[in-house]
Amino acid sequence: MASDLRRYPRAFWVLFAGRLFNSIGTSIIFPFLTVYLHDTLHVSLAVVGLVLLGQGAAQVVAVLVGGLLSDTWGRLPTMVLSLLGGAAVSLTLAFVHAPLFIVVLIIVRGGILPLFAPAAQAYVADIVPKDDLYPAFSVQRVAANAGIILGPMLGAFLLHDSFAILFLLSGSIAAVFGFAAPTLLRGARRDPREVGAATSLGFSAALLRDRYLLAVLGLLVLASVAYSQLYWVVPGYLTVFLHLPATDFGFLAAENAVLVVLFQIPMTTLARNWAPSVAIAVGASLYAVGFALMAPLGSFLPFFVPVAVITAGEILLQPSVTALIAMRARAEDRGKAMGLLTLANRSGSAVGPLVGGSLLTYGGPWFLFSGTALVAGAAAAGYALLRRPPRSERGAQASMQGPK
Repeated sequence: MASDLRRYPRAFWVLFAGRLFNSIGTSIIFPFLTVYLHDTLHVSLAVVGLVLLGQGAAQVVAVLVGGLLSDTWGRLPTMVLSLLGGAAVSLTLAFVHAPLFIVVLIIVRGGILPLFAPAAQAYVADIVPKDDLYPAFSVQRVAANAGIILGPMLGAFLLHDSFAILFLLSGSIAAVFGFAAPTLLRGARRDPREVGAATSLGFSAALLRDRYLLAVLGLLVLASVAYSQLYWVVPGYLTVFLHLPATDFGFLAAENAVLVVLFQIPMTTLARNWAPSVAIAVGASLYAVGFALMAPLGSFLPFFVPVAVITAGEILLQPSVTALIAMRARAEDRGKAMGLLTLANRSGSAVGPLVGGSLLTYGGPWFLFSGTALVAGAAAAGYALLRRPPRSERGAQASMQGPK
């Protein structure tokens, strides 16, 4: 693994550093957004829910638009647009006080920030040889998760002054990276248009006809439905059914993020020679095992064990599925494929709370955890059956890799 890291180009590490700081800047705000709207702006919880729904809808649209733009306009311009656009909105939020204007800006921000992810993922796939994509995406995940750990800690420390300082810092970080990126990342790769990229917005017929790729994404929705229970339904279970303080789940969330930072690269090294579909299937299986282990638990401390198991599954699944989609898509479709990947993850996360909440409300804890385990197990079984593309598609797959 160490030799793999040394082979990555300088632009890869520039992007790593940029994603780390940008993740810090983004996560400074998002844990406190509900508090800001409700306690500072005195917006009702019902309206807060509508704002967050609008922000979520904007994010879904943004990941698709970001993929389209990165393939037609370019990876780097799309990243810069996201960074500088997000910086402008964040800095504006630091100085405005009208609740309606703030709500509109929050939704707009939700439609700008996600433009970055598909372009950045496609950029990595452009500059890293395909055999090294799995460890490459694993390393990039370390940057994002380290930012998620550090951002809320810094935000909680600065929140004693005002929310304005959070928006100022978030916007400033994004602006610095946005202005520096064209110089630091310039010339690291050929523009997609120089290798035959499509010049009009739209999803190519080749991408939409790829049944193997669409099956991978469809199964990812199932896996994301299962994983989303950890962050959206398990906290409610701990507080409502086990009568634990709401703050206790923060320790489990911190465990998840810290384990990703500590073990992402070691576990990637362990699974280095696995086929991506095998690593994805094992990861989904660990989701199933982790949630099944939660079913009999009646106190807080034992939850650290299944959360560790689920985190191990996440460590294997997420970079593997990203690498598989990146290798599968043609160069001119790679950004759009990354947008679909993010959409699949977000779709599962959107449906998951409704599924899990219904199971918990009408069936109880055993239905929640066993049902979630079955959903994850179904995803794992599906990926096991998809270990290789259908015979009729294997010959075409090589031509879909795109030039390196």
